[in-house]
Amino acid sequence: MPPSLLLVLLPLAGLFGADDAARVIAKVNGTAITAGDVGFIVATRNVKSDERAEKEPQLIEELIDRQVVREFLVRRKISPPADELAYQIQVAEEVIKKHGDDPAQLLPKLGYTSERLKSELGLPLAWQAYARQTITLPQTREYFEQHRVELDGTQVRVRQIFLKLAPKPEETEIAAKVKTLKDLKGQIASGKITFQDAAKKHSESPTRDQGGEVGLIGFRGKLPAPVCRAAFSLKVNEISEPVISPFGVHLVQVTEIVPGDLSLEDVRPQIFDRLSEQLWTDTIARERKSAKIERR
Repeated sequence: MPPSLLLVLLPLAGLFGADDAARVIAKVNGTAITAGDVGFIVATRNVKSDERAEKEPQLIEELIDRQVVREFLVRRKISPPADELAYQIQVAEEVIKKHGDDPAQLLPKLGYTSERLKSELGLPLAWQAYARQTITLPQTREYFEQHRVELDGTQVRVRQIFLKLAPKPEETEIAAKVKTLKDLKGQIASGKITFQDAAKKHSESPTRDQGGEVGLIGFRGKLPAPVCRAAFSLKVNEISEPVISPFGVHLVQVTEIVPGDLSLEDVRPQIFDRLSEQLWTDTIARERKSAKIERR
């Protein structure tokens, strides 16, 4: 719980009674996850009231994941650095006081004791300590070599043919537009039409008048993430299979690859974050198998 997010939590104090905040939603090895916990994550994720019922089950699973990791770290005797944790608690209490509240009175309204607050603030700090112990330099080097073009600043020049989808498309609509793009790919491959002419005729992107020319993009570029991933897997002049994004269906062609010049040292923090995220996911999957999880 970053202290700045307490700004979101403060209004929740008026919505919960102490009993309601403490209402048990689930248990992990006997440790309760409460309505106050759910209210917190709903608020900090800016979940709209009309979306809460749909998203709450997934958010509860995230809270279960956090508790599973917390218990794993305790068993491994991994603690957050004391000075960093003390600083986070101090900042959190100052935020509460600046809004005219007494931490000793506000926290129980949110379903938090001082120990619970310490546990919440300490989790990301303890996880970082564990990840620093676990992720090795050879792992970091190997990841860089396997994902070099994603990390070293490489850019690719792309064209696309884009077909829009409705905000909540039916499977039949998706299938029809995927088929359209597969057919177009076949026509391009056989020489019946060029990619540029197909884009001018069929694409629903603003780039259609330029023959679908998007220009140079990085791995985290101006196109949706699934499209960037597909583009970076292609060789020059290769055409992707149809790619589905939140916006529609894309057919992508790479026409140039411009190598990057960033080194391992330049991107080491980014690699650490990726490996830490994967370690988190793997730890949860393993620890859930032996955890006793009860849902109310």
